[in-house]
Amino acid sequence: MTNEEYEADIAFLLARAGGANCCHFSDDERDTGMSSNSLVAIAYGSTEKQVMPSDRSDLAACKRAYSKLPEHRKTVIVIAALEAAREVIANKYADLRRPNP
Repeated sequence: MTNEEYEADIAFLLARAGGANCCHFSDDERDTGMSSNSLVAIAYGSTEKQVMPSDRSDLAACKRAYSKLPEHRKTVIVIAALEAAREVIANKYADLRRPNP
């Protein structure tokens, strides 16, 4: 890891920790929560089972968390985790749009 990557990690984690105790009244800003925290943990090497988003706002928080990650943390594994989260929500809401039999 380079010094620049190390410094980017520290800056990201400090900013994330500073905003984690905030209450967001708008989903436009939220980048924390169980599923987005899981995505960040994966970016930092966690092998725990991924926590999937439960709705569209959770998925949006995952996307915002991903966009704020340092570039060197946006690995193939993290991209796959974000895709898996998207797939869960796509399937969930596709089911809700089906007409009733």
